[in-house]
Amino acid sequence: MVRNGSRRGRGEGALFYREDRDRWIGRVIIDGTPRAVSAQTKTEARRRLDALRRAADEGLPLTPGKVTLADLLTTWASKALPNRNLSPSRLAGHRWAIAILIEDLGNRKLHNLTADHVEAAFARRAQATKSTARRSGRGRTSGAALSRSSFVKLRSTLNQALTWAQRRDLIARNIAPLVELPPNAAPSTPGRSMTLAQATQFLRAARDTELDAMWLTMLYLGLRPGEVAAIGWADIDFDNGIIHIWRGRKLDTAGAAIVGDTKTPGSIRSLDAPPVVLDALAQHRKKQNLQRLAVGPAWSNVEGLVFTSPTGRPTDPKAIRNEFHQVVRASGIDGAWTPNMLRHSAASLMADGGMPIEQVADQLGHKDLRMLQKHYRHRIKPTVSGGRVLGRLLAEDTR
Repeated sequence: MVRNGSRRGRGEGALFYREDRDRWIGRVIIDGTPRAVSAQTKTEARRRLDALRRAADEGLPLTPGKVTLADLLTTWASKALPNRNLSPSRLAGHRWAIAILIEDLGNRKLHNLTADHVEAAFARRAQATKSTARRSGRGRTSGAALSRSSFVKLRSTLNQALTWAQRRDLIARNIAPLVELPPNAAPSTPGRSMTLAQATQFLRAARDTELDAMWLTMLYLGLRPGEVAAIGWADIDFDNGIIHIWRGRKLDTAGAAIVGDTKTPGSIRSLDAPPVVLDALAQHRKKQNLQRLAVGPAWSNVEGLVFTSPTGRPTDPKAIRNEFHQVVRASGIDGAWTPNMLRHSAASLMADGGMPIEQVADQLGHKDLRMLQKHYRHRIKPTVSGGRVLGRLLAEDTR
């Protein structure tokens, strides 16, 4: 015997109770094919019917219980991520995480995926060895043991995908927040920092090179490579010794360098610049003017950038790294270094020079102290400007 529970509009299906089966039944026609779900309660039957219809809208498998985590992540990556206006690097990070999650958990059915399943996969990944590694893009290997911060990123991507699925009634509960990270996961490798002697050695080697003003500005002010690359001449107040940081260099979907927003809204800041930095920038402006005249009509510095390619366009990150490595080799400093390590060096030297950790965070554009407290020591001393601290420490040794 059938007892009507509720009727939906045309094309939306029906929901009714069958006494002979002691079940609530939901039916809907999708792409001309009748589909049905059943449950012991009306609420659950309605949820399953809604999930069936949403699965059809999202292009997921319609057979109940057949949707896998791989199905969800693939659909989420194609339908949700493009609408989030994320930077290319953020998108690449999510795609890296999706590849790992599909590799380790993709065959798991979505309806019975548990926190235990995810934790077991994470534990296996934490114990992986380099011998099992395979290249996986962005300089990472899919089979290599991951650090704790990598597991945080994996869980975050999983959480966002499952939240998206839950809002569409594809799952009843998001288990990602319940997942605990492997206790034996390797800690993140802190960024290397130059000692005062090494920083002095580096700046001496950088003197009179093509981008000497860039390296000087990064080290004295603790800027990210993308921040220094996006400084415009209009952002420098030479009279008052202030540089305004409000943009960042990014890569578009085609991999071309462009100027956009800073990494985070909290990265927007105005920084004191010591005379040694302002003098270097003034000299760089003269070099740029000569270069602009030499290039002629091919010059195109639309953004009015301080540091550009040979034709006035935003600098290419790869070319910048190559220039940096040449200076490092010339300096004789041991070890592997990257441009971003000038930022780590600035933070370390500022703290050692007496700058309170709260102000080092402001100088670097951090919204809180977690990063600095994790990697840098500090001493409580009177407030000082970060750029002027390094001006006092470095300027005399690099003249």
